Amino acid sequence: MEIVFFFILDVVITGAFLWAAGKVTTVQVGYKEGVICVGASSLLALIPGIGWILSIIALFYLLKDFTGASVWPDLILLVLVTKFLSFIAFTALIGL
Repeated sequence: MEIVFFFILDVVITGAFLWAAGKVTTVQVGYKEGVICVGASSLLALIPGIGWILSIIALFYLLKDFTGASVWPDLILLVLVTKFLSFIAFTALIGL
C-alpha cells in the first residue's frame, strides 16, 4: 500500500512541476499527455537501482513523442527542471 501512495504522490508532484516547467520553457504539454508521461516515468522510477535513469529517459522520450518540441533547449530543460524540482520536493517531504 505504501508503494501505491508513493506512486500517486510522485505523479501528482512531478505532474505539477511538469506543468510549471512547461509554462517556463513554452512547451505546450496537455493534461492528458502530461499524466501519461509522468505516470510511465513514475512506474519506471519504482525499479530499484536503475529506475531513476529509466524514468528520465522515458519522460524525455514520451514528451518528445507527444509535444514534438525541439530537443535542445526545450525538452532537455523541461525534463531537467521537472526532475530536479520533483527531487527537491520529495527530499523536503522525507525530511518532515
